[in-house]
Amino acid sequence: MNPLFLVSFFAYISILITIGYIIYKKQKSSTEFIVGNRSINYWVTAIATHATDMSTWLFMAFPAYVFSGGIFECWNAIGLIVFMYLSWQFIAKKLRISTEKYNCETLSSYFEQRFNDKTGTIRIVSTVVALFFFTLYISAGIVGLGRALSATFEFSYLTGITFGTLTVALYTVLGGFVAVAWNDFLQGLFVLIVIVGVPIYALFSFGGFSSITIAAQTKGISLSLFPDFSAKTFFAIFVAAFGWGLGYFGQPHILINFMGIKNPQNINKAKRIGIAWQIIAMTCATLIGLIGIAFFKTGLPNNELVFINLVKNISTPLFAGFILCAILAAAISTMDSQILVSASMLSEDIYKKVFNKKISSKKQLHVSRIAGIGITIISFVMAINNNETIWKLVQYAWHGLGSSFGPLVILSLYSKTVNKFGALAGIISGSAITLIWKHLPTSIPDAPIIPGFIISFLSIVVVSWLTRRLDRSHFPLG
Repeated sequence: MNPLFLVSFFAYISILITIGYIIYKKQKSSTEFIVGNRSINYWVTAIATHATDMSTWLFMAFPAYVFSGGIFECWNAIGLIVFMYLSWQFIAKKLRISTEKYNCETLSSYFEQRFNDKTGTIRIVSTVVALFFFTLYISAGIVGLGRALSATFEFSYLTGITFGTLTVALYTVLGGFVAVAWNDFLQGLFVLIVIVGVPIYALFSFGGFSSITIAAQTKGISLSLFPDFSAKTFFAIFVAAFGWGLGYFGQPHILINFMGIKNPQNINKAKRIGIAWQIIAMTCATLIGLIGIAFFKTGLPNNELVFINLVKNISTPLFAGFILCAILAAAISTMDSQILVSASMLSEDIYKKVFNKKISSKKQLHVSRIAGIGITIISFVMAINNNETIWKLVQYAWHGLGSSFGPLVILSLYSKTVNKFGALAGIISGSAITLIWKHLPTSIPDAPIIPGFIISFLSIVVVSWLTRRLDRSHFPLG
């Protein structure tokens, strides 16, 4: 192992932990831990939201698919950009205002208050569903960390996931929402610099776009968004774009950033900054995959390591170490938000709701930190012997959360007729479709979110209509 790699690695994680510790010394309540007292500036919110979204998927999974499948795989990225814009445009501001109106700090507590569910059923069920998929999602991040650190710094897989998990868990449970937001902001800037700089430098080091074209033709890889105009191709485009994009409406770890912005009137400014970041990042991630086609003419044993191998081939060890920390940044900036949201749900929606309704804010802060450690340990254990691709792991959790909560988030903000029975039906049906879809004979096995989203949406509307005489608790939005 090159010692210069280690210097860059430990310097990087020291910065993250220091930020968490500084904020920890100032933190006094659970509200500060969960949503940072809704005090985050719009420019921090913008970058942190998109850094939270991307994970190791940006550097490993997505370039790997472009590396093997060509530009056609960009329909996944196009779908993400379009639907993230829609989420900023139609969800962010309304959700920020509504959650403050109902004095809610988690998505589950918002659902309970919005639909006036006195039984607490919606809150408990939505929390259990979210925790199930979050555990898988965090586990996917840990797997990505382990593979990246193993390939980059020559750690064993177990050592890699241990170092990575300890880092993210430590600053998250110390500093809470504010530490997560600021670290994600800084990591988002770092990720953007790296993902722009590496492909530009690499292009000049081996012959430019002409080399990519020649290599792609030799390998039979299409460099067109429309390789043909058959019905099968357009169906594949639809599945690729909607199969990822729809998920944005129901991701609690992304929606929490909307809830924590200081001034909802600045949402449009945050939207412009965030979408610009995403377009640049996704374009450059695509370019990394394309460069890999030309650079690694005989292929790679593991396509997910295309970025790592590229950097090692074009950089000095110390510089490569710092560059490859961007993968660590991408993974950590997603995991920290997921751990934070999971810990908040466990403390706010389970412990406080079920076991100790009169808990003090300071004691709940301690419970949140313990919960964060617990959910991280469970995810870590699941990641130890996981052989799935990062793409598959992230996809499953993403689809589960999107199907379970996306339709309900939309209808909670725009419908005056949805009630608690419909809300519960939507959560259960959406999550159920994700769980059983891969076991059904279907032509779209990799996109359960499409039928899951539709069925969840219809379940909410239909069940609310059927039970309208039983429930008069819904009320117009203020």
